[in-house]
Amino acid sequence: MISAYNFIKKRIEEDKTTRLTNVLVQMFLIFALLMVIDGNVFAAGFNSLYSSDGIVVIAVGDNGNVFRSSNGGAGFASYPQGSLNLNSVYAINSSVWIAAGSGKILISSNSGMTYTTNVVTSETLRSIFFADANTGWVVGDNGTIMKTINGGMNWNSQNSNVTSHLFSVKFSDPLNGVACGSGGKVIYTTDGGASWLPHSTPTSENLTAVDIKGNKIIATGERGFIIKFNGASWSMIDYKIEVKSEVKGISMLDENTFYTCGGGGFIRKTVDGGASFTFQQNPMMGNLVDIHFYDAGKGWAVSSKNNAIIRTTDGGNLWSLPTGTAVNFSWTLKQSGSGNIGNGFCLHPFNKKTIFVAMGKKVYRSVDLGENWTQISTISAGQSAHTFFVSSVDSNYWLASMDASSGRVMRSTNYGVDWSVVWGPGALTSYGMPLIADQNVPNQVYLNPDNSVLLKSTNWGLNWTNVGTQVFRSPDNITIAWENPNIIYSGDGVTGSGVAELFKTTNGGINWTLVHTVTGSEIPFTVVTSLDPKLSYHTCWSSGGVWKSTDMWSTFSQVATTSSAWAADISKDDPTAIAYGVYGSNVYISTNSGQNFTSTPVGSSPEAGMLFYDRGNLFSQKGGGVYKLNIVYDVPTYNEDLSIEIPKQYRLYQNYPNPFNPSTSIKYEITSAVNVILKVFDIAGKEVASLVNENQKPGYYSVDFNAEGLSSGIYFYTLYAGDITLSNKMILLK
Repeated sequence: MISAYNFIKKRIEEDKTTRLTNVLVQMFLIFALLMVIDGNVFAAGFNSLYSSDGIVVIAVGDNGNVFRSSNGGAGFASYPQGSLNLNSVYAINSSVWIAAGSGKILISSNSGMTYTTNVVTSETLRSIFFADANTGWVVGDNGTIMKTINGGMNWNSQNSNVTSHLFSVKFSDPLNGVACGSGGKVIYTTDGGASWLPHSTPTSENLTAVDIKGNKIIATGERGFIIKFNGASWSMIDYKIEVKSEVKGISMLDENTFYTCGGGGFIRKTVDGGASFTFQQNPMMGNLVDIHFYDAGKGWAVSSKNNAIIRTTDGGNLWSLPTGTAVNFSWTLKQSGSGNIGNGFCLHPFNKKTIFVAMGKKVYRSVDLGENWTQISTISAGQSAHTFFVSSVDSNYWLASMDASSGRVMRSTNYGVDWSVVWGPGALTSYGMPLIADQNVPNQVYLNPDNSVLLKSTNWGLNWTNVGTQVFRSPDNITIAWENPNIIYSGDGVTGSGVAELFKTTNGGINWTLVHTVTGSEIPFTVVTSLDPKLSYHTCWSSGGVWKSTDMWSTFSQVATTSSAWAADISKDDPTAIAYGVYGSNVYISTNSGQNFTSTPVGSSPEAGMLFYDRGNLFSQKGGGVYKLNIVYDVPTYNEDLSIEIPKQYRLYQNYPNPFNPSTSIKYEITSAVNVILKVFDIAGKEVASLVNENQKPGYYSVDFNAEGLSSGIYFYTLYAGDITLSNKMILLK
């Protein structure tokens, strides 16, 4: 719809007699842009999901979008509910409640297959929760709180004592509950809502979701943090996400174990109350807005951008899409440009959705996460910017290193209106990125000229001093570790030399150690992440491929053998997602820490720069300009009648894929309610995994098996259901 957007804009600009005010014009354009992008209507997506038994899963979203699964999320049926925006869902046994816009609550007594609607207020309702089948609460805009004691038939208002929008409500029992909302508001009750009292929280940012276990409370924030109440006081936990991605969903298993989701698709887990976190590899490349765990094994998460509900049956070790989901990648040119080399992308230090890019001599800015771009400056010397930076303390201060023919570092102190030369002319690489701004120390920058020692500036390039005695041939890039400005990496190489070298210093450039030598003559990109300071990748020109280190290049391994690898970036909200582009058309994407990559052609060459803003927003700076990745999840829906049909016989299917590495899916069918056990054995008959051990209803089931840590070989999986025993063979091939 960008073409439609431009058409509307042009018609309005051409109509000199229009009576629309500027405000109305902007509102109309924004509405048109939001309705359609690139000719495709946005997928409905979801806002909330819930399962009361681990089998029936219900997800709800805008425009009446309701999906229901009767097999734990392996597949879903669609149950549209008109055009209402459905914001929250909760269920107990066969009772289901949905909080919606226009003050409406939808109620089902048959596990979400049909609904009746109850209008209880004029305010938008955001979150709903039931302590038992009769007692529940709903919260919404302007401090709305209402309670029912008869299963949702009637609702009575409660005094929240706030006027803020309330986005989430949870209770640990019928008396003790908590709600959160805009402006950092958290309120609590110890008497079932007869009185609500304010908590004094450490933030004024919007709080999007809350959960409570015992006297412990976790609330998620819009700017990359959560807040925690330990029973006595509040503290803030910074998620250290460079782009301040929203943390949208929270699911607590106990006082110490909880999951959070958000950004472009990240999922974090903690088992120590938030003292430390692990990132969970998952296939979603779209914002995750809600996460729910039925027990320690079964969990689900949803995006508002698509209908692909991801699920896990092993506590998040393996997440999968619904059975049969197809994922399609394509790229859209967002801003044409030429003279692209190095990496021209730069984030705005204060405005989270604003991105800069330098292409040739021109600097462009987007304020809507790369959808639209405007040229805002022309650099006064040189032809091609190899790197571009904006000061972290004053966005008026810019730096750019220009191409070898110019060999200059250019500086602006007035947002690109005027430029001055602060270094050069001198010998700078014709293909790499010799300039870096230190993300740890404001206004500190480094420059690596050809055949020179490292140069350092502490006043944003105004003055330079020599550092150390190591002379570099033609530095491809220079990168600084997060949280430790003394650790710097420098890739050194000369085109055609056949040898590329990666150097490391631990004392700010005074001494250097050669840590990696590869065949390929250049190391174009070395990338690091704020989420794991020890993690790094580097690409290699020619035949070197892509390399990874998890200990700051003390050890390393090759994760890709692709020729002519060039630009790369780690997703800024999740270190398990990595992408790189070749000096050609293709970009390669991994969502499992580089174990596997998916190739997708951009349609332009060569690769110059890359920005993995978050898991749902990937940008490639190619020869033709800036491209943005589009991801479409084609999720099949089935007929609910078929999904609840009782199988005619017990069946255990062949796992898929087979052979597998390291994960596979096992499907089975049972004809009656029975205790089901599914185990995996090695070829000697030793049990290596117990996948299922629970009472299950008649139906169709699927469970995932992750064999990470097991050796290659033949394994057997056996299903025990009452008197029935079924077994199959599978092959793990690493």
